[in-house]
Amino acid sequence: MNPPGNDLLLTAGKVLTLLMQAVFVVGAAAVAFAFVGVALFADTINAEMRTEFGPAITDLPTAAVLGLLALAAVVVGALFVFFGKLRGIINTVAEGDPFVPENADRLTAMAWLMVATYLLTAVMALVSALVTDWASQFEDVHFSATLGFDFTSLLLIIVLFILARVFRNGAAMREDLEGTV
Repeated sequence: MNPPGNDLLLTAGKVLTLLMQAVFVVGAAAVAFAFVGVALFADTINAEMRTEFGPAITDLPTAAVLGLLALAAVVVGALFVFFGKLRGIINTVAEGDPFVPENADRLTAMAWLMVATYLLTAVMALVSALVTDWASQFEDVHFSATLGFDFTSLLLIIVLFILARVFRNGAAMREDLEGTV
């Protein structure tokens, strides 16, 4: 077995979690930029579309687009936190002490973050139907908004809650063992 500090898998996990968090920071910046742009320039966007496509074009559903962007910002934030929690778990494994109560709390938080993400993406699919309807007036523009059952996400949520219990019980057992020795 590799010493905790020289484990290639743990190092890869740390790097990947940091990379994912960096991606979500960029994503959050892009969402914020788009939100501000739509909020400030909706009238200009509508005027430009009428110039380009004719006066029959209906206005951009600004509230729906801003709602989608706000929901996307929350999802991006939740995923950023999720990977931070995962990195915290990886760090305790690298230190050789993963069965600590904090990891049970991290896993529980990760599960709830995934529940929130799952529900928010379902709401986003419903709201995106408004944008899809609006976009259907343009030729050669095709969007689809689908709301489906995601078995993989639900499985991940269940596994995270179960692992939280395993880690909580493991930490309690270790504490009991240390108290008897």
